[in-house]
Amino acid sequence: MRTEPDRRERASRAPSGRVEYFDVLRCIAILAVVMIHAAITEWHEIPVESARWDELTWINSALRFSVPIFFMISGALFLDPAKPVSLRVLYRRRIPRLLVAYAVWSSAYAALDVYGPGGSGDLGDFAAAAVTGHFHLWFLLALIGLNIGTPILRRIAEDRRIAWYFVALAVPFAGVLPLLTGIPVFGELLGDVLGSMRFDLVLGYAGYFLLGHLLHTATPSRGALVGWSVAALVGIGVTYAGTSAVSRDAGATDERFFDFTTLNVAVVSVVVFCAAKAWGDAHRLSPRWGRAIGFVAGASFGVYLVHPFFLWALRQYGISTEIASPTVGVVLVTLLACALSLIASALLRLVPRVRGVLA
Repeated sequence: MRTEPDRRERASRAPSGRVEYFDVLRCIAILAVVMIHAAITEWHEIPVESARWDELTWINSALRFSVPIFFMISGALFLDPAKPVSLRVLYRRRIPRLLVAYAVWSSAYAALDVYGPGGSGDLGDFAAAAVTGHFHLWFLLALIGLNIGTPILRRIAEDRRIAWYFVALAVPFAGVLPLLTGIPVFGELLGDVLGSMRFDLVLGYAGYFLLGHLLHTATPSRGALVGWSVAALVGIGVTYAGTSAVSRDAGATDERFFDFTTLNVAVVSVVVFCAAKAWGDAHRLSPRWGRAIGFVAGASFGVYLVHPFFLWALRQYGISTEIASPTVGVVLVTLLACALSLIASALLRLVPRVRGVLA
């Protein structure tokens, strides 16, 4: 890849100053997130030997790029050397906003789980659920961690060779070796070695943060895009095959190959990001499409936070992926949940002091 000229980066921006392909990526990623969560409930409940389970596994395998894309966009924005970030801004604005969002939404979902239909009604259960958070709120905690580490990551990003070295280290230590620990005998020995080594520097999502910066400021050749696209198809196949193998061996769903840091997921995420950037370098949205995409992208944070409630509400009325074939059912439920979540997010963003915090 070669470094991207500033001129082309400016050309990819909308008149509002937003990077258009980031908005397109946000729309794609939030749709994929909701689709994954629409499919995952039934996926966990049905036999792993069934044809429906297979189809749902393919859907989940193809869409794991969703959350990494959000991390990569954040990295491209937060590690931009032209936009200094002080500790004062981090600890007085960004991190408190994420903490407030986590506290409010975690408490809201805890109340629904504990005091809603079928809940225990126990105050202790509510307190525990409010602290640990709903299943999807881990994303906020991960963002808090990345914000805390941003000053360090910015220094790494100043030297592209060091930044690529960091990403290269993340490939084996975060993306490959953890999967191998499941192999009988060898995996146990490897797990012992890694546990003793405690090389945690490149674990987690910091690699995606840096990748977002590196890919945003580079231009992949057409040949590289083709090669990475082939690798992405292989990655999806590995995600499906690996998940099927370990799940059927255990007799229950096993999500280790679904992990967002695995290499099979990372290659797909890189292709989606680079393809969107290549499109953004060559095209501009029309004013009408720009407003529509910008609206959805701006509301994507709120959609992420609120969509599990609407998936739950739809199930209460018998609307789940089981209403049709897996693909059709997942698409219908996703569109309904996205529409309701988009409305809710847009309304929340109209409330003073809520915009950018709770939605």
